[in-house]
Amino acid sequence: MTATQPPFRCALFDIDGTLVDTVDLIVRALDHTFRKHLGVQISRDELRRTIGLPLHRQVRLFDHLVGFVPDHRAMEADEIAYYESHQHLERIIPEAVQALKHAREAGLRTALVTSKNRVELETFLPRLNVNGWVDVVVSASDVARPKPAPDPVLVALERLNALPEEAVFVGDTVYDIHCAREAGVRVIAVGWGAHPTEMLRAEAPDWLFREPAQLREFFRSMARRAPSEVAGVSIPTASE
Repeated sequence: MTATQPPFRCALFDIDGTLVDTVDLIVRALDHTFRKHLGVQISRDELRRTIGLPLHRQVRLFDHLVGFVPDHRAMEADEIAYYESHQHLERIIPEAVQALKHAREAGLRTALVTSKNRVELETFLPRLNVNGWVDVVVSASDVARPKPAPDPVLVALERLNALPEEAVFVGDTVYDIHCAREAGVRVIAVGWGAHPTEMLRAEAPDWLFREPAQLREFFRSMARRAPSEVAGVSIPTASE
């Protein structure tokens, strides 16, 4: 990890597990779906490791456990329906959302880069309530190859008119790290989401923050300066 802040012009944020604590709800929704459609029970840890992949990939991961071809569209619809009917279990992570707002206040252009598809985002984004703070949203429906492929980040950069070296991506899974790395973007891994800290550390992210407050302070330190002073600012590396 480095203590030197590169000349960021934009900040890209994952949603699930990063800005919003949805891990338990996603695990419950997937468990419901696999039990109903495949008649199998997948361990919580195994389901948790699938978080960060788009839904159309998640519902196909355990096809090998059954001797028939599942109705994947029905599985996707049921997972979304279960999730939405239990949306009260979502928990916005205030400090992480504040980090997004501080990035915007610092003069950075911002994007949400998510494995949620367009249907999932339709009802979710109003609950996140970040209107005015986000310039671009890239979902799994917007790319041919979602995370962990670099395409979502590359599309976000294109829409933001930014180069890879001018961006940082914040995410909670190894899929986020792989996506950012392949796109040539620096990455902040956060340890309060789907994947445990040791998994994230093994991928050698540029920054690894255990607590949401550390992420908030990272971007708040930029927001305290004039936007024109953000490039080249030195920011201490957060302790692990």
